[in-house]
Amino acid sequence: MKIFPLNDPDKKILNCVRNLDWKRNIPGGWLKYGPPREVCAYGDGSLYTDNGKKYGPKYKETAWAGAIPLNKTTLVVKTQPLPSKLMRTGIMQQLRDCLRKYGAEVDDSSCTGMWCNYYNQVTDRISPHTDSENYYERNYKNHPLFVSLTLYEDESNSMENLARFQIKENNKWKTINLSHASLLVMSGDIEHRVMKPSKVNFRKRYNITFRTPVKREDDIIKNYRFFSNFGRYYKVPYKVFLPKDYDEKYEQILESFSHLVDLKIEYNKNFDRKKLLENIPYVSRPPSTTTNMALYILLKNI
Repeated sequence: MKIFPLNDPDKKILNCVRNLDWKRNIPGGWLKYGPPREVCAYGDGSLYTDNGKKYGPKYKETAWAGAIPLNKTTLVVKTQPLPSKLMRTGIMQQLRDCLRKYGAEVDDSSCTGMWCNYYNQVTDRISPHTDSENYYERNYKNHPLFVSLTLYEDESNSMENLARFQIKENNKWKTINLSHASLLVMSGDIEHRVMKPSKVNFRKRYNITFRTPVKREDDIIKNYRFFSNFGRYYKVPYKVFLPKDYDEKYEQILESFSHLVDLKIEYNKNFDRKKLLENIPYVSRPPSTTTNMALYILLKNI
């Protein structure tokens, strides 16, 4: 773990972050839990040069199981590329330079997924977790690295009232001081959390983690899951596939998203999973959260 300074003298990066598509109360896998903070996410599978130029194939849509207890449903999201204004600030060069200084492997897939959090209420937090799923690229000593950007709304360089960001080390929680305009490079294998802030002199904080997917040519299923699964808590879907004979219990999905969107309803098609996979160049078999309809959408995007 290492912290580097962010170069943002004209506040172009900060202003771009302020104007991201922030949302609160996006339902999660159980349709009852939403992230206790504002969130959004970007990345469509495109590759980016160090100077932020986008190229290569992309996914127009990604999809995943609609809910853990209702796994015969599929939610679909329209992807968004990394924000072009943000890319024009030169941030990609800074992110990758941090990884290179750390000793990580870097290429045009590095940092092409953005998980974005805005802690702007005193109750906002993130529970203990790791970011070591198998769809992350192991780019440093067989561990996935991510670069985490911290920006405070007040723009102050004060070291007072910082976010209560902690990592678990030797079975004990340790606080890491994240100052304004800093870039933290950390292994996804490290358990970490953000505690509720102090109510006294609370400082609103933006946090964006830039992550790297398994390469498309190495395992397209994992690459697709990377850009699909960050939508579970971080993006608003526009469409849901339901069983043709669905009953009232499936109404939970429509109700859970009703405060955000009127989901377009389509019905599951009778696909044979084995045959779907035969038409996808893959290495690993997908989990049940990548439903048959999600695989069908992947096929349409290849």
